[in-house]
Amino acid sequence: MNEREAISRFKAGDINGLEVLVRLYQTRALRVAYLITHDRHLSEDVVQSAFIRVFERRRQFDDSRPFGPWFYRVVAND
Repeated sequence: MNEREAISRFKAGDINGLEVLVRLYQTRALRVAYLITHDRHLSEDVVQSAFIRVFERRRQFDDSRPFGPWFYRVVAND
């Protein structure tokens, strides 16, 4: 499944779409969180919470825009 299809499924509430997005964005999200927290375990918790938060707020995501910057902003804010 490509990113566009994953985003469409994600927006429809399909957990498989979120799974693909996790695989695509988890590593970089962990780096973003670590640069802010300087704590590996806290970074993992922040990223996990961010994925849950974006799934809960998936209808707010404008799928004409890239997913990454929106998601990384959630990570940084958390």
